[in-house]
Amino acid sequence: MEHSESDISVGAAARKVTSQPGESAGCLVCGATGAEQRFVQRGYVVLRCTDCGLEFVAPTPSPSELADYYDRSYAVPLERYAAADKRNLARIVDLERWCPTRGRLLELGASYGHSLALARARGWDVVGVELSPTASAHAQKHFGLTVFNCDLADVPLPDESLDAAIGWHVLEHVRNPQEQLLRLAALLKPGGMLGLRVPNIASFGARAAGQWWPWMCPPAHLWFFSPTTLPRLLHACGFEVKEVSTLRGDGNNLYQYALMAAGSRLNDLRLRLRPHREAGARPAGQGEDKSTTSSSFSSGNGGAMST
Repeated sequence: MEHSESDISVGAAARKVTSQPGESAGCLVCGATGAEQRFVQRGYVVLRCTDCGLEFVAPTPSPSELADYYDRSYAVPLERYAAADKRNLARIVDLERWCPTRGRLLELGASYGHSLALARARGWDVVGVELSPTASAHAQKHFGLTVFNCDLADVPLPDESLDAAIGWHVLEHVRNPQEQLLRLAALLKPGGMLGLRVPNIASFGARAAGQWWPWMCPPAHLWFFSPTTLPRLLHACGFEVKEVSTLRGDGNNLYQYALMAAGSRLNDLRLRLRPHREAGARPAGQGEDKSTTSSSFSSGNGGAMST
């Protein structure tokens, strides 16, 4: 089945571009102003652009709302990153097909520093950016890495100073992916390589599970890319897309998807079979979340946030 895998991996080369972050209230990818509501998940409205198919949370949560969420509710255990060295090494080796001479590498969302440490061991001159004070401090203390605890926009690096950059499951978290990609395009030398990996909204699992797909988890994930929409955004931000592939990811469990899909449909049936008098007693304004509407939306041009 087309786009059956749960992750998208993209390799792109930086090129000169004069684009700036858009200020319009259009789609981040295509600029269209029409969108349909897919559902409400955890209180956040998820829309789909009626032109290009990009799916996203709207309105985009404010920087303070996201900061509060990450401070209180979102954390990935150190042990999980430490156990992923084999996977991270494979990603770095894959990037080296395009950068055989190594050079300077930046990781967006460097976390606890495991990927950067592996890249350094293979001859890369590495630097990272990470918003979590705990994770960046661990990378600095445990691995002796240079990891800036700030937003990418504030990284003290000159333009055209990088040979490569990577971001594994980061772009779906940020408030404005366009701003992040434009900044990366400026930091990379012409021809410098960018490697990205994001969840695949066009995968079988995403289609089968719908709003119960594991990656459909706002406000942690705000953007849901496909093998069509992500390359289109990259091109607009100054990159020449070299390779797009879909592959098995952490959320690719067909048995789990089948259970999610069956459970969601049984729950819908249960709600429909409720006595009408119970439905009539529902307070005004508490209708179903799954109605489809037409609306305009904003791409959210505030400060960016990565994990």
